[in-house]
Order: sequence, then C-alpha cells, then structure tokens
Amino acid sequence: MTIKDIVVHQGDDTHADRRLAAGMALAKQFDARLTGVYVLGFPALPGYVQTELPAEIIEQTYSEIRAMGEVKRTEFDDAMSHEGLNGEFRLMEGDTADAVALCGRYCDFLVVGQTDPDHPASIDGLAEELLLASGRPVLIVPYTGDQSRMGKRIMVAWTATREATRAVHDAMPLLQQADEVIVFSVNPDDDEHLAGADICTHLARHGVNATSRHIVAPDMGVGDSILSAIADNSIDLLVMGGYGHSRLRELAFGGATRAIMQAMTCPVMMSH
Repeated sequence: MTIKDIVVHQGDDTHADRRLAAGMALAKQFDARLTGVYVLGFPALPGYVQTELPAEIIEQTYSEIRAMGEVKRTEFDDAMSHEGLNGEFRLMEGDTADAVALCGRYCDFLVVGQTDPDHPASIDGLAEELLLASGRPVLIVPYTGDQSRMGKRIMVAWTATREATRAVHDAMPLLQQADEVIVFSVNPDDDEHLAGADICTHLARHGVNATSRHIVAPDMGVGDSILSAIADNSIDLLVMGGYGHSRLRELAFGGATRAIMQAMTCPVMMSH
C-alpha cells in the first residue's frame, strides 16, 4: 500500500499556497503524481440579468476569470518544476465541491484547506463536502502554523468505529513512515481499553510501532481533549474518522469532527 496519486485543490483564496506546499511535500515523500484542480468561478446569473447585461460585459468577466485560472496554472507549473515533481493542472467548470470530488475519486489523497474565519471565501466548507462526497481520505491543511515536519509524529484519534478504522487504513503509508505514532482514545469504555491495544497490535503487523494512550475526562469535550493531547505530544499530523454522527446532529449538538475542523493546530487526515 502506498500513495501514488494526490489531488490538491487550488484557488485564488488566501491560503492556496499552503495547500500546494503540503501536497508537494506528500508527492515528494511518496514519489507520487500531484494534480492541482482549479474550478473557474463563473457567476451564476439569472436569465433576466443576462438579458439586461451587454454580451461584451459578460464575455469580459468570463475572460478575466479564465485568465486568473491560467495565472494559477503558471504558478503551479513553476512550483512543480522547481521541486522536480510530476503532475498536471486542471481547469474545471461547475460546482467546486462536485468538480474536486470527481477528481478525487481517481486519487489516493485529497488535499484541501481549513476555513479561515478572518478571510471568508466561497470555498468555505469544502473540506466537509469532500469528506462526505469524495469517498477518499481528505488531508485538511490549517490556515496557520508550520507544516514542514508533517507526518513525523502522528496521533490517531481512535474509537472502534467504521470511520476510525477507515482512517487508520487510509493513513497506513503515512503511519509506516512516521517516527512516532500515538493511538489516543477519549473516555473509552472498558472494552475500548482492549480495542486500543488491539489496533496497536494490528498496526505492528504492518510495521507501525504505535503506543496506546487514553484520557478519562467526561467534563471535557472530545475535540478539546484531542487538541490538548496534540499540543502535549508535539503532534504534527492527526488521523481520525470524520462524521461518525450525521452532520445535522453535529450542527445541533456539536461533535469532535466540527471541533477539530474549526480549531485544528496541525494538519488533519480524515476519512468517512
């Protein structure tokens, strides 16, 4: 098992360069092909508006949007050439989540960015959409912090669920190359104490030297417990299942997925 195809979402938002850097680092680590996807943001104009606007104004707007896409293509190609990496840049049209999810179905990893509340963008919420729609693991890059050592010290947020199991196996190539792997459980039931040991044993059979740890803190949210453990252990990549409960339930009652997406301090690889 290895990583050979990576898709990174590109755009004209503030943090596109951080996603590209993370994608290139992964591509270099695994000798993988990196595909940059830029979705042309053509405005959706109602028919009555289009009839009122001169055709040349509409065409000029579309031409400027395409030109920006070509600028991003040049930036991508220059960065890839500088690093000696293999890849391509795709300009696509339509809904951003749909377009990137489609490309993601032909890759091993999707790289997207965390929503930055100080710089709202049209792609806010893209990570959540791709997690649920793409069928692929999603690497979410924070809008701040240093990702230069991503994947050296990895924490697995473990519960014996389908989503967590999927995340562990999706992340296996990264876990196998890590310097340290911590399997971390929050408020485990008695049988989950054994489950933490069992998943470490399973990982050992794949050449991963993992240590099982847990915390019992019923008054602290699961997301806060994970974030605290990340800081305490100098973790540079978190692996976890995403949306074990429905997104509507997490919106109403809160949940670890949303807490981590909002307050992550290191890159997070999620699977659903």
